[in-house]
Amino acid sequence: MKLNKNILKCAGFLLGLIILLIATSYFFRRKDGLYVYDSLSVSVKSADIKAEPADSLDVLFFGDSESYAAFYPNYLYSKFGYTSFVCGTAAQKICDTYAILKNAFETQSPKIIVLETNCLFRKLKPKEKKPDLAMDYLTDTFPAFANHTMWKGWARKLLPKSRDVKRRKEKGFIVRENVIPYKGGNYMRKTKKKCKVPKEITAYLEKIIDLCEENNATLLLVSTPSSKNWNYKKHNGTKLCADTYNITYIDLNLDKSINIDWSSDTKDGGDHLNLAGAKKVTKFMGKYFRENFDLTDRRDKKEK
Repeated sequence: MKLNKNILKCAGFLLGLIILLIATSYFFRRKDGLYVYDSLSVSVKSADIKAEPADSLDVLFFGDSESYAAFYPNYLYSKFGYTSFVCGTAAQKICDTYAILKNAFETQSPKIIVLETNCLFRKLKPKEKKPDLAMDYLTDTFPAFANHTMWKGWARKLLPKSRDVKRRKEKGFIVRENVIPYKGGNYMRKTKKKCKVPKEITAYLEKIIDLCEENNATLLLVSTPSSKNWNYKKHNGTKLCADTYNITYIDLNLDKSINIDWSSDTKDGGDHLNLAGAKKVTKFMGKYFRENFDLTDRRDKKEK
């Protein structure tokens, strides 16, 4: 009799857990229907953009950590008067790029969308050597498992807002002034070999292209200086992709005029740029925007 009561208690607990998962999955299901890899990053960055005054941004920068280490919106504004925001997130995958951009177009009308190209080589769903079939089933059945980062989003609302305020003040850029030099040699040795951009990535790139055309924005592909993440094979693969879709491609790893000094312009041995390197990249981009686009200098005359 006691055994039966224990069985009933276990069954009741499991039933309650299933009901709880079904209920929470309803709330954690994405309302926009978009597939994203990192729900928290997408929701946070989308909220950052919507916190900006409507139609106030000329340029939006996208990509992984290379983007928020290289593009410095406040410096771009101070030197050229162009407004911008970095929509890049850590290890950003192109499906998240698309989701954030789609949300951004709801309140902004940027003329230029810059996509840092390292994310073109980030797989959407890396294949594990030993896939967890049980977890795959759970994430497919219960969105609360698939969108577990949204739990963090709820908890995040209870935390101090200083981090959000600082990030928004810098318009998505992360200021890092420390220096760890890159001591390697030439990482851009010329070759005819290519790292081809995967089909599942170009499928999302096509969606981004269509979205930009619908909103009268120009898409640019830009490879920021990174001795760790970039090489000539990736350059060739990106150029082939850009040529295929008739997109302007700028590789700053090959442009000597930017004058990156690897002894002082990187924060971590060549992976990411520091503040000094970001200013050089941003100054180059500002000049490029001025020469190729009809952007308005939004600074007051007193600021010039």
